[in-house]
Amino acid sequence: MSYLRYCLDCKKGIADLHVHSTASDGHYSPYELAKMAQRKGLQYLAITDHDTTAGLEQLENMKEPRLLEIIPGIELSTEYEGHEIHILGYSLDYNNTKLQDTLKTLAVARRERVYRIVKKLQEAGFMITIEDIKTHAVDAVSLGRPHVALALLEKGLVSSISEAFEKLLTKGRPGYVARYRILPQEAISLIIGAGGYPVLAHPGSGFDLKLLPILIKEGLLGLEVFYPQHNLEMQEYYYQIAQINNLLITGGSDFHGHEGNDNSFFGNIPIPAYTISLLTRTSKNR
Repeated sequence: MSYLRYCLDCKKGIADLHVHSTASDGHYSPYELAKMAQRKGLQYLAITDHDTTAGLEQLENMKEPRLLEIIPGIELSTEYEGHEIHILGYSLDYNNTKLQDTLKTLAVARRERVYRIVKKLQEAGFMITIEDIKTHAVDAVSLGRPHVALALLEKGLVSSISEAFEKLLTKGRPGYVARYRILPQEAISLIIGAGGYPVLAHPGSGFDLKLLPILIKEGLLGLEVFYPQHNLEMQEYYYQIAQINNLLITGGSDFHGHEGNDNSFFGNIPIPAYTISLLTRTSKNR
């Protein structure tokens, strides 16, 4: 079944609304991402780093003209009653004081968590230091487990990033440390307060749909229907849920750039033309 069967205005190859830069846990700098998107022929790009807008600030200072439009974005990591929930924010004013105050708190919590992870790994016999981590997070304001995974991979302690997570960094494993997270309700409020659109990221990655009405009541405005790990059946399922609940339909590759299969998805996820029009119009009118 083609996605065009149920999303007639969806288009590929003009935008990517979910990418990560070196400001959080991506492989490429914001500038490199912009250039890659331009070479691919994209017209719009949303950089949605984890718990930071530092990448957007870097692009704002980019001197040479861009041939594509940057949609200001973010991905906030939240937790509700034991459920990890990621909330994307689009077309937001990333200079908003309340948003930035919260991001500073989250940055400190992320950094402290990485130090604790390193200590636990050392206690488990893995020869890794915080300096090893920092070499993979030179530009990162928002430190995270992917930086640890990259360091483990470089030192030959694991054979892949996924192995690092599966064997060492997930709950119940030797290097796991719980992290401070805000509530999804807080994330939604922050994004709306900054004039943006809060969107539930990758619902197919273990999200409990029973929680959706709670998030909608708090002001959730969109659902990431199109995503690399959503097969066609899941795409249609979430598309219908979005339609029923009058939610904005979005899509993105969740591009990090550390592993080869990432590249095949970058800029190749279908996105409704109406969504792009709405998000860009909001950004321009700010």
